Amino acid sequence: MSNSENPKHLSLLESIHAEDGHEKAKSPRERRKRASMHAIAEDGAKGTTQDATPPPQSSVQLIEERKQPHLRTGEQTSRDSSEAKSETVSDALTIELPRARKRRSFGGYLSFVICVLLPTLVAGVYYFAFASDQYVVHFRFAVRDTSTAVSTSAATSDLTALVGIASSSNPTENYMVAEFMTSQQAVEELQSRINVREIYSRPSIDFASRMDASQPIEMFLRYWKNMTTAQFDQVTGISWAEVRAFTPEDAYLVAKTLLSLGEDLVNEVAQRPQREAIKYAEAEVARAEDRLRKVRTELAQYRDKTGLIEPTTSVVLANATVASSIRGAIAQIQTDISALKKQGMKDNSAQLQSLRTRLKATEEQLKAVENQISTSESGDTPISQAVARYEQLDLERLFAQNLLTSTMQSLEQARSNAATKRIYVVAFVQPALPQTSTYPRRGVATLTVAIACLLLWTIALLLGRSIKEHLA
Repeated sequence: MSNSENPKHLSLLESIHAEDGHEKAKSPRERRKRASMHAIAEDGAKGTTQDATPPPQSSVQLIEERKQPHLRTGEQTSRDSSEAKSETVSDALTIELPRARKRRSFGGYLSFVICVLLPTLVAGVYYFAFASDQYVVHFRFAVRDTSTAVSTSAATSDLTALVGIASSSNPTENYMVAEFMTSQQAVEELQSRINVREIYSRPSIDFASRMDASQPIEMFLRYWKNMTTAQFDQVTGISWAEVRAFTPEDAYLVAKTLLSLGEDLVNEVAQRPQREAIKYAEAEVARAEDRLRKVRTELAQYRDKTGLIEPTTSVVLANATVASSIRGAIAQIQTDISALKKQGMKDNSAQLQSLRTRLKATEEQLKAVENQISTSESGDTPISQAVARYEQLDLERLFAQNLLTSTMQSLEQARSNAATKRIYVVAFVQPALPQTSTYPRRGVATLTVAIACLLLWTIALLLGRSIKEHLA
């Protein structure tokens, strides 16, 4: 049985020798590993020939020991297997890792040059060789109303000093002006005043900072927001603005014009209700004039109809005066008749008869005068009704005249308020002509580009290696 197993061990040895022939080109450590495995196989073959154990068991054990050296018994076998394992792991590390490291480092160096060094170099060349100088004009302002400035300062100075908070008389207008300075309306008004497109599209400006004058207003508005900054501080109630241009004179001109446009804006907003008040006052004046004209026309027509200019003065008062004198005459006649009767004159005497006739005529005259108040001269309309209608028309005339006077006064007041400039944009930090350029900050800009590219390159490299390891 032992003889029958020898060919198997020989074939195993042959296969190991064949593998050794293929592995001659490998490193010395690999050859040592293969030699130790060959020695183990030979020891197993010798032990099988000398042992009386059943052949299948020794053959299987030898194969298992070749596959798993740690199953061999004995101290020497354990040491050999552990050494073979450590040598295998160390060989794997020393063989595979340098190759991968060389390949990755070359790609990393190339990507570093392309993604970090090249953009930094381009940015440095642009900023130090081509970028145009930009001059900055700063100014700070607040909106004040002359009508409330005195009352506001007198009433709120103690309170604001107590709580330690600064106040502004017109916070809404301050915020409005700050927002207006970066709006499309400001761009259009600047274009109409100083041709701002030409200022920012001159050939002397570098290609990256120059604005194309043929671009639509939306594109120019984006460019304008990059060149102009305006903000409102809600705590202090003060607004500030910053204007950039490529020459000191242009920056100063744009800042002064922008400040003037902001003042025109707040006055336009403030005067709009005043103009509405003027229109309303003018409409009221026209309505009062129409009413007075209509009442006067009716009064003239009534006078023509009744034939009375002033019923209360020409008819009533005159009739009252006449009636009073007639009553006096009647009283005098009655007194004379009573005196003659007391003197003993008879009733049929001629003198008494004459006085009685005179008395009767005077009473008839008084009755006629009194009847004129109830009827007109033509007998159509009573004098009382004529006087009542006249008084009504005259009252309407007086009311329309007073209304016209009041509305005309309101109109004059509204016009005076509209003509007075009451809101001012007070620039307590005035725009000044700059002496040196502020932007671009060439070193800072180049360093920023370098840091940004380095961060992006690092993130991309880590992501790429992580994805590669997961896929492997």
